[in-house]
Amino acid sequence: MRIKSSLLHFTLRTRLTASFIALIILVLTLLGIGYYYKSSEVILNNASETLLGLVKMSNQSLNAKFASVEQNAINMHLDEDLYDFFNTSDLQKRYFNYENDRRIARIIQKYFPSSEDLYSVNLVTKKYTFGGNPNFWIPKTEYSNSDIYSIGLSSTENTKWVPTYNLLEKFYASSPAPVAGDQYVFTATRLLNLSEIQSNLLHQMEEDAERPVLIVNFQESMIRKAFAKSLWVKGSYYEVFTPEGQIVSASRPRNVPPSVGSDWIDYALKKHSGTEYITIGGKKMVVCYDTIDVTGWLSAVFIPYDELLVTVPNMLNYTIYSTIAILLAAVVLASIISGRITLPFKRLLWGIKQSGEGNFSAKIEAVGTGEFSVIIHKFNQMNDKIQSLIVDNYETHVKEMEAELKALNFQFNPHFLYNTLNIINYLAIENNQTLISNMLVELSEMLEYTAKNPGEVDFTEDVKYLKNYAYIMDRRFEGKFQVEYDLDPALYQYTVPKFFLQPFIENALIHGLDEMEAGGAIKVSGRMEEGRRIFTIEDNGKGMDPETIRRVLETDGGIRSIGIENVNKRIKLLYGEPYGVRIESQKKAGTKITIILPVPSGCPLS
Repeated sequence: MRIKSSLLHFTLRTRLTASFIALIILVLTLLGIGYYYKSSEVILNNASETLLGLVKMSNQSLNAKFASVEQNAINMHLDEDLYDFFNTSDLQKRYFNYENDRRIARIIQKYFPSSEDLYSVNLVTKKYTFGGNPNFWIPKTEYSNSDIYSIGLSSTENTKWVPTYNLLEKFYASSPAPVAGDQYVFTATRLLNLSEIQSNLLHQMEEDAERPVLIVNFQESMIRKAFAKSLWVKGSYYEVFTPEGQIVSASRPRNVPPSVGSDWIDYALKKHSGTEYITIGGKKMVVCYDTIDVTGWLSAVFIPYDELLVTVPNMLNYTIYSTIAILLAAVVLASIISGRITLPFKRLLWGIKQSGEGNFSAKIEAVGTGEFSVIIHKFNQMNDKIQSLIVDNYETHVKEMEAELKALNFQFNPHFLYNTLNIINYLAIENNQTLISNMLVELSEMLEYTAKNPGEVDFTEDVKYLKNYAYIMDRRFEGKFQVEYDLDPALYQYTVPKFFLQPFIENALIHGLDEMEAGGAIKVSGRMEEGRRIFTIEDNGKGMDPETIRRVLETDGGIRSIGIENVNKRIKLLYGEPYGVRIESQKKAGTKITIILPVPSGCPLS
């Protein structure tokens, strides 16, 4: 309470400065913390994505080499020399034949050239192993007793891949002298059902001929070299798993169990590729994994999270130092700015108090050209003009209403034309031109009606004008339409907006019935209903689509005289928004115009 009481007694400048500083500290602290964690997260993600990219590149390299094995094995199926050699039921006569062994070795060399990654390639039968035999560790006569040969026999559709094993331990009870070293290999194997193409026909081996098994052994060091560039973070290592969870290759010692279980391997194989954060032995690790498509094996690189974080630049110190520097500068600026703000504010507060007391003659001294100086200047102007603005605003509004009504009721003075038409009428009578005389009389009455003041007129006069117009148009179109009137006599007691029906008759004639040669019909109706006057104009013309209706209400639609949109605006200005013009129409089904006017209060016309 004492602190709160002390704050209330501080000056505005002190409170404003303290508020600025507190706000700046809060914002900078939140921004600094957010920036630190977000930047660290972004950098870690980028590092993880880089590592994942390296894993994918390693897998792509391995995948290309493994895919070549698949392709070469397919090509060997159609080798004519192999077909000639193995397509016999008496293959045993060729066993232990040095020349035949060299012959088959040369054919194998054609499909699988020697490389540092390739350990050996052999074609194995029940009694003999053809092909190269490095260090003579692969038996020539007993290979068919191994599980590798059995797997190859069952691989009739595609190549099967056998994970890494010790080649010496596979065929010997004990390894040779330690100086020779262990040989770890992984194997691709499949049965070769050899064929020959002759005269565009495919000839397969005889049924009783023995099919050889292709066995390709790769050195495990091939995988180690592929992932060497992916282990640039201290403490990181890689492991390659089969879908069953066996380790194909790893950079860790062989006696160390796999880092992850079969459940995680299944999960990673379903995702195919990605980056995850997992815990191994209570230690947080980043694992980047990708699948080798040809073999279905999963390659994974494990990176200690703490070691990866070490590679991130020291964002914490940078954030702290920059925040402190900005804060010190902000404190100085807050003090200066608050002082400049409060001085004109005090002056403005005094002026507002004077205005609140009704003293509009009070003036405030404006200093400088800043925003507050502009406000003070405008405040002084407001005090001088507040009364006149109220009056001017009211008078301007009234004048705008009158101007808009006059603009919507545009008119011209036709007295000269009216007198001229009378002279022409006398000439028509003298020359026995009755039709011309009648039309001139109708037109003269229309011009006389037009010359009257705008605004509201007797409904009787407007109907008379409408009938005169219809008479003239009937002569013009030579009787191709008829106008029917059905008007409630009670409507003649009231005034209506001048020319409020004629534009719709004109629109019907020019647009609705323009394609008709005869039979056009226009019906003008009017009735009293629930305190409203409802007028309708219906025609049997070609009708309008919704878009045309919208344009008719927004523009004059090409209609001469006052126009439909003009009538709608005048009605709304005279009587309010609930009243006005409604249009209902369908293509080839005619148009119905509804005009709604209120029933004026007070006594009707006598």
